[in-house]
Amino acid sequence: MTIRERAPGRAEPTLRATRSARLWLAGLGGAWSLFSTPLVAGDWGATWVEALSVSEPWRGLRASVDDPYIVYGALGGLSFLAIGLALLPDLRRAGWGGSLLCWLVLAGAVVTPISYLSTPADAPTHALWGSEGPLLVAVGLAGVLAAITAGCRWPTWTRILLGCSLPVLIVGVLVTGYYPHGPLAALAIEAVALILGAPGAGARHRPPPAR
Repeated sequence: MTIRERAPGRAEPTLRATRSARLWLAGLGGAWSLFSTPLVAGDWGATWVEALSVSEPWRGLRASVDDPYIVYGALGGLSFLAIGLALLPDLRRAGWGGSLLCWLVLAGAVVTPISYLSTPADAPTHALWGSEGPLLVAVGLAGVLAAITAGCRWPTWTRILLGCSLPVLIVGVLVTGYYPHGPLAALAIEAVALILGAPGAGARHRPPPAR
């Protein structure tokens, strides 16, 4: 047996370990987003968010900083970063639509801190406050493009899930009563499913068959 023939077999454990690490990364991104929701939206989120915000450890964490809304809101960018990095290897194999979706998610790691730091009315960038909302809409719409460009190597259910990215994000808003943290928690669940269902690294992108 030649080295070329043995190499794919030796690479399989590494690929599995990498996928496992990315699953953890996406899960941690979603968990942080969900955990931090009461820290940011305790006064206007869903009922359960308000209840947690006055309980420990959330109450203590909110009291430990001068402005929990800005501090923990800006840290929501970590969830964008974790989910985007977890998805990047797979979505790059989903055509230009998949790449666009992933890079929009990664952009949230920069947009979110800027948005929250722009909260004060006298901030020079105050016009950017809340800009992660339109970004999330763009992410959802890019999911439709990703579903189109993914190609037939992606299982049908994963392409349907990609196309439903915007409804997934909306569900996150409805459950938590707040964005971007709620939608990010929902997006993390979608990311885990996509990582599990994505074709292997050896599968090259093929466009959908012509009709």
